[in-house]
Amino acid sequence: MIETIRDFISACPYLDEYTELNVDYLVDKVKAYSINEGAGYEPLISESITGEKEYQLQFTFDSKLYWNDEAVNNINNSKFYENFREWLETKNDKGELPTKTGITPLSIKATSNGYIYNAQENVAIYRISCVFNYIK
Repeated sequence: MIETIRDFISACPYLDEYTELNVDYLVDKVKAYSINEGAGYEPLISESITGEKEYQLQFTFDSKLYWNDEAVNNINNSKFYENFREWLETKNDKGELPTKTGITPLSIKATSNGYIYNAQENVAIYRISCVFNYIK
């Protein structure tokens, strides 16, 4: 399922078109992106009497960006994550969801704002938590 999420997010217009979107790996360069499956959650949400099951995939979207004492730079980093969250909301509202054979997508959304997850010298890893719900 993570590949489906990766393919979906790779179409986000706010991502740098020359930067690879990885899975569970954030390369050691600025303007890098990674999608990482969450840990410690129950994937199965519910099961109907007909055997239909609703699942969730919790994941984070991470990026490595310049971080420093310049307010404009850090505001731009925050704005990137605000735009990303709004893009997910718009896609969800329009019903333009990740698709894969054998599932019925229900929703995708951010469950947090973008925030600094880790910082070293002039580079920070920013993260936003998300969830994708679907029926299988």
